[in-house]
Amino acid sequence: MGRGKLPETEKLILESEESQWRMLTRGLINELRTTALIERNPEQTVRVHLVIESIIPPEHNRETNRCNVESNMEKKISSGLARTKEFTNDWLSKTMWMFIGYIDGEEKTPILITYYEVIKTYFYTQKLEGESQNTFSPFASLN
Repeated sequence: MGRGKLPETEKLILESEESQWRMLTRGLINELRTTALIERNPEQTVRVHLVIESIIPPEHNRETNRCNVESNMEKKISSGLARTKEFTNDWLSKTMWMFIGYIDGEEKTPILITYYEVIKTYFYTQKLEGESQNTFSPFASLN
């Protein structure tokens, strides 16, 4: 990771709040301009400018998780572990907010952010160079 590059996927702190998110989900605004703090490395945290174009709140998220665990343990332990992972993922997903937008800069870098309200933690991932532009974001302006 060179100077100025952010990790592909990492935790972040989004500097906005639910009342602003709801304005976008209700169509009162067309986009949400905000900032986020991202740890580039243990010694350096950076603030990035974001434009969020779409937000999917937990009540509109319909997701079912299926896990397949391969391990060096017995098959019955792997099956049980898969069930507990599915339960945990379903539990987390019930409170998940999803944000779709881009990092605003010289180039618009598509970004997907998830916020798990139950553990009060944000994660992001950005579009990778080798990824298909049409599969990362539903917004043509970002592709």
